[in-house]
Amino acid sequence: MTTLRPEDFATTPDWPKPGVLFYDIGPVMRNAELLARTTAELVAASHDLVGDVDYVVAAEARGFLFGPELAVALGAGFIPARKPNKLPPETSSAEYALEYGVEQLHIHDHGLDGARILVHDDLLATGGTAAALVELMTRAGATPVGASFVCEISALDGRKALSGLPVSTLVSFD
Repeated sequence: MTTLRPEDFATTPDWPKPGVLFYDIGPVMRNAELLARTTAELVAASHDLVGDVDYVVAAEARGFLFGPELAVALGAGFIPARKPNKLPPETSSAEYALEYGVEQLHIHDHGLDGARILVHDDLLATGGTAAALVELMTRAGATPVGASFVCEISALDGRKALSGLPVSTLVSFD
């Protein structure tokens, strides 16, 4: 059972645009005890979900908060999925929709044939970011085996975008 609660996060209404309620993981990151527990719980939940993986892939920027540490704890490598113009060429990219716009992620996709992949991000909302990561990994010849998130906004039903992929979250916002 997770020790994270919705009240551990800060919220900012109408950001980054009117009508969007932004959930801020900052208070969790600033509390050393809560940060350590969240990391341990994320690792345990991810391992229980998928077992062994070859890589953890996470999206810039907030996926990078726990992604590398999650990879190390799982004995896996880390694949950073970056925004445009952040990686040297040659990259593969996927475009995805957010609640408030369209973004793009890029990866270096060489050497991933047959790799077992855990998709990770801090928040599951509409599922667009995670679905883009799944698409990138699949096109690279890898097999996404699960998706791990610190939290999710359950009303946005982002799990549907992940086509039945097993999903783990530590806390849900209704």
